[in-house]
Amino acid sequence: MEISPIRTGHINRTYLAECRNGKYILQSLNRKVFRNPHAVTGNIRKIEQAFKVSGQDIITVPHYLTAGNENFLEINGEVWRVYEYTENFGFPENHDYMTGYAFGKFIDILNRENTVLENTIENFHNFDRYYQGLPADIMKRFDGLRDRLEFFRDVPQRNVHNDAKKDNIIFGDRTTIIDLDTAMKGFVAIDYGDMIRSGGDIERITQGFADGLNGILSGEEIDSLYYGILYITAELAMRYFADSLADERYFVTKTPDQCRRRAEDLLIQLEYFESNSDIENIIRKAF
Repeated sequence: MEISPIRTGHINRTYLAECRNGKYILQSLNRKVFRNPHAVTGNIRKIEQAFKVSGQDIITVPHYLTAGNENFLEINGEVWRVYEYTENFGFPENHDYMTGYAFGKFIDILNRENTVLENTIENFHNFDRYYQGLPADIMKRFDGLRDRLEFFRDVPQRNVHNDAKKDNIIFGDRTTIIDLDTAMKGFVAIDYGDMIRSGGDIERITQGFADGLNGILSGEEIDSLYYGILYITAELAMRYFADSLADERYFVTKTPDQCRRRAEDLLIQLEYFESNSDIENIIRKAF
């Protein structure tokens, strides 16, 4: 067996294990970030089951190997998971549409099947939590946007992925959604915003998302989608600013200087989204 590190993730240690009977992903669970590992592993089991009974085979999630009745092993206080490796064929011609469709279908399946997911990170996408933890000079840069996002307090939450960037899609024999550790209750608009923030054709992503959701969103949720782009872009900027000042960083692969530069880049991206009036028209057309 050969084991080699995969360095694309920010949070967990991940390895490719090449065995005689196939390839597998071997991954630890960062206990400093995920303080309740059984919530994570339990959610993953529920997600696999929901996809299994959904009756569709275009979009899928990884299959985690089991040891006895568990889909993880705890060794010396560390939690390890193994799931079957999916070969990545590269981006197909319709990859933007399929990214949106995949995450939309993910939300559709987990909410139509009445799956109950536990919280894996408390206050994960809590804007005020990150805002209030910033120094006053940085906090001021987010004051106006914070006021615009107040209405999210009344927007309903559903089971969502909570890290819906294109990097978490593998285009292989089937379209596979990975990195399920943050899947739990949250705003649909955050998943939409993360897709748009992480790049691609906005119109195609939006249409794919609408088609995958299959009409489950309320009018209030649809109205919130544009603001989800602003929300997640600003939130990530705040988190990177916070990490640039912290002794223990969430983004463990980044130095403080890299975190600061990433935060500034995100603020530039945020300015673009705030000035792009076409996005709301694209959303209205798709939904």
